[in-house]
Amino acid sequence: MNQFFISLFALCTAVSVTAQPCDYTQKKYNVRQELRTVYGVAKSYGNGTDTLFIDIYKPVGDNNTLRPMILFIHGGGFSGGNYKDVTNQAKAFAQRGYVAATASYRLGFFRPVIPDQYPWALDKAEPERAAYRAMQDIKGAVRYLKGRNKADSADVLNFFIGGFSAGAITSLNVAFVNDNKFRPASCDSINSVVYQGINYKRPALGSVEGTLHLNRHNTSVRGVLNYFGAVADTAVLETARPAVFNYHQLGDPVVPAGINRPFYGIGLGISDNWPMLYGSTIISRRLKALGYTGNSLRNRIISGNVHDVDNPALMDTMTANWASSVICSPNTAVANIALQKPYRLQIEHDKTYLITREAGSWEFFDLSGRKFHQVKTESEFRTEITRTPCVIRYQTKSGEGSFLCNP
Repeated sequence: MNQFFISLFALCTAVSVTAQPCDYTQKKYNVRQELRTVYGVAKSYGNGTDTLFIDIYKPVGDNNTLRPMILFIHGGGFSGGNYKDVTNQAKAFAQRGYVAATASYRLGFFRPVIPDQYPWALDKAEPERAAYRAMQDIKGAVRYLKGRNKADSADVLNFFIGGFSAGAITSLNVAFVNDNKFRPASCDSINSVVYQGINYKRPALGSVEGTLHLNRHNTSVRGVLNYFGAVADTAVLETARPAVFNYHQLGDPVVPAGINRPFYGIGLGISDNWPMLYGSTIISRRLKALGYTGNSLRNRIISGNVHDVDNPALMDTMTANWASSVICSPNTAVANIALQKPYRLQIEHDKTYLITREAGSWEFFDLSGRKFHQVKTESEFRTEITRTPCVIRYQTKSGEGSFLCNP
């Protein structure tokens, strides 16, 4: 064995003694914050412009160079709510060691003359276009956060997104809608509308990715926290493999836990101009059919008829425990999976070997997120590693990912 790999072997062995357990369940850090950072400007539904803001919360004193990231999205039926509404959730995760954030997105849509108030919509296109704009904006927010990962000591491969109601719908769309074939026809250029005596054009809304922060980062996520959200097409669930946590009350009258239109339980004709949605029970059923098991899918779907969380403290604990279990199992529910992995692990008797198939960068971390070695390769190589808890991250021409060094 050459001197480099002897040193690498020794480093891995040393880490097995000093590594801290991987645990993001406990609130143990103070939090510092960066508030009202502008992450973009975009055209609003009334052809004006909206300035988009993001608040960021980070732990103090954790000494972690690979903090997991989480972005919380507020609800409000794509017409109301505020990104400050989910501040407490973000702070709670920052106390656990995350880089946590909340972000605003474009709100509003055209309403009928009578009644000229939310949640009535002028036609089915309006809430569809509003949800699409929200997805575009939050995809930009994800790329913005990933783009500043070095400054925040954050891990782009451990990025979670979650939200409530419209925020959950947006989170699911960000995680799963990654192809323009899922763009609704209503989000192309369609007929103009007259609202309060003014003629407004409804132009094409562009790519599902939007226009914000089109950097080298994608919008793949490691996990989604779906608090009473839904999808408009279950086919999108086949396009990515993030882990998913679903929460819903079976009798939710606003966002259906099963199949129905939003506000179906309220009446007054509100749901007539809203699209059909597939809620958490349908999402869970489809994901199970796609092979989701264990940490990759958790549900808390309960009896009840309230569009809210029945026990916020319990849900905070449950989702934190779930996300920590996903983070600490790098071989489970990896967001960005290459069709052919650029590596393999080979076990021979009591030894484990890493065999790479592509040139790239390979970084070795202990389970507390401290990097103890990095190597860049120009071709294939084979090296012995110890069977101790460590995480290997890679970046090659075919993609990026992470995995445990002990299979």
